[in-house]
Amino acid sequence: MSKLKIAVIGTGLVGTFHAEAFFRNPNSELVAVCDVDKEKVNSVAQSFNCKAYEDFTKLINTETLDAISIATPEQIRIEPAVMSVKKGLKILLEKPLGRNLEKIHELVDKIKDHKKIISVNFILHEDPRYKLMKEKVKNDEIGNIVSCFARRRGNRFGIEIYAPWTDLLSSTLIHDIQMTMSINKSKPVRVFAEAVIRECKEYDSHDAVMAIMKFDDGSLASFETSWVLPKNQPEPLDPALHVIGDKGSIIIEGSSMGLQMQTETNYMKPDIANWPTIDSKVDGCLKRGLDKFIEDCVFDQKPAVNLQAALEAERVVFAMKESIAKGTPIDINIS
Repeated sequence: MSKLKIAVIGTGLVGTFHAEAFFRNPNSELVAVCDVDKEKVNSVAQSFNCKAYEDFTKLINTETLDAISIATPEQIRIEPAVMSVKKGLKILLEKPLGRNLEKIHELVDKIKDHKKIISVNFILHEDPRYKLMKEKVKNDEIGNIVSCFARRRGNRFGIEIYAPWTDLLSSTLIHDIQMTMSINKSKPVRVFAEAVIRECKEYDSHDAVMAIMKFDDGSLASFETSWVLPKNQPEPLDPALHVIGDKGSIIIEGSSMGLQMQTETNYMKPDIANWPTIDSKVDGCLKRGLDKFIEDCVFDQKPAVNLQAALEAERVVFAMKESIAKGTPIDINIS
């Protein structure tokens, strides 16, 4: 079996993880990486023994590829995605899909008829706890869902690193929104959200958000998210998902997966679930999600989250933002 030839556009933190995972995957060949930051892209290319480009147009038109990973900032999605469709490439898109709903719809409208796989990288679907939860719900082992509670609290690095260019709902809570929607047999019809806006006011964003969502079968989902915890918080990411059915429940707590570490100077509950570095290599559900994309491409499988499912989650995100701005519940029409 020949290896899947793939390139990565964007060599920030997440894009570099993409490049590393594809470089190490035995079924893929990392052909090139691309970024406008010449020093960064050359460093990543050297680390993973591939070519470096500063212009994604030149990359896509020059290299012979089977697939592309677009891990650019969300403001830069449409042009590389459209070019990749024209080249007939299989596509992995990072979430969120854009900075506003108009641009997201423009992106989806331009690439939705692509005949090759388009996967959107929602990594919770490769967390073994969430995978098992989805299986139990699908098999009706806890009955009909009555309510869900999702929490995703981060520390203050979120305000410093992410708030200047993205926002709490689009970058963080969208994971839990999409997961909650994926396990519910019905569609959301209404959402109401409130926010704390203090330090993130200068970025037109939120320090913390709480929201409740109603589904058309009468079930509810509630959400809590923030990035205000102290930097020395033992568990830098504090997530949870509680799924309550009329025959049982499933509770997922934390990102440390039970690991606690104490030294003479500190106490830690490190994030093992998402993208830990173990033996100097990226691991966790991010790495497994990237491996799953390669598997889906090689064996022509359906992605965990396709373009339509990602769009539906984005519509809920922007309904929450509208609810915060207007101070009222917002109806959602997802057909």
